[in-house]
Amino acid sequence: MPRLRKLRLIVFTVLWAVVTIIGCSRSHETSSNPWTVATVRELRADEAPYEESSGYLRRAPSRNYVPGPDSLIARVDDDAEGHPHILIGRIGAEHADTLFGGWASLPQWSPDGRYISCVAWKSLQNPYQLTVVDVDTRTVVVESRVKANGAKSEWSPDSRAIAAAGVSRNSPWIILYTVAVPSGKTAVLDSVNVLRAHDMSWSPNGQFVAYSRPTALNEEENVAASDLWIADVSGGKTWPLLETTGWVESNPQWITNRTIQFDRYRPEGGDAKQTLVAELRNAKD
Repeated sequence: MPRLRKLRLIVFTVLWAVVTIIGCSRSHETSSNPWTVATVRELRADEAPYEESSGYLRRAPSRNYVPGPDSLIARVDDDAEGHPHILIGRIGAEHADTLFGGWASLPQWSPDGRYISCVAWKSLQNPYQLTVVDVDTRTVVVESRVKANGAKSEWSPDSRAIAAAGVSRNSPWIILYTVAVPSGKTAVLDSVNVLRAHDMSWSPNGQFVAYSRPTALNEEENVAASDLWIADVSGGKTWPLLETTGWVESNPQWITNRTIQFDRYRPEGGDAKQTLVAELRNAKD
């Protein structure tokens, strides 16, 4: 290869890498942010996160033993070689059927009980893949095409989508993305070069995802600072809600479509963790 041509190829490769990294970091436009935080106050005794008051997520003490509708249970059992499989049976019954043939764990029922999402092991090159199975037909309807693990995920209240956050398999980035069910259409909402997963929560109307965005780690690689952000799932846009310096703002949970409960503390100052509520305003209100 002529020297000049080789030099041009190297320059093009470097420029492409820079563009890719900038694209992955998703530079955010805040000038058109329709959201404002009207006030931050203490949590009232009569308030609770929507996912708790409605019970739509069917949370259970064990992620591998999850009750579903009509006395059904999704559980994880290992085969003779120690590989995990998801089984479905009735609560209290010994017999259970295999959900599908692959190795999988961490089952989650969709709120309407039609689907089960899980993390499936496909191969060494494609581990921890977010997968959705139709409960009645026992067929896989979605296999996430995002090259990131799907171990941290949550169903939307209307069962039409899943939000997930995981480490990219191609780079040291955390990717926040959504997967539509049953179409499988995926959309990357955000990514950040900090290897700590986003906390996230769906709004009751299923239109927005609130999440914490880590911005700094300490020497022990624990989160030293994080901000609260919001994503418009249909439009793919993201905006900051609360940006602070030296504070960890985490565990956002929607109470209503205009109030979000979250935790705040200062790691370096030794301040006690506070559970607060942000009251939101939208330009369209």
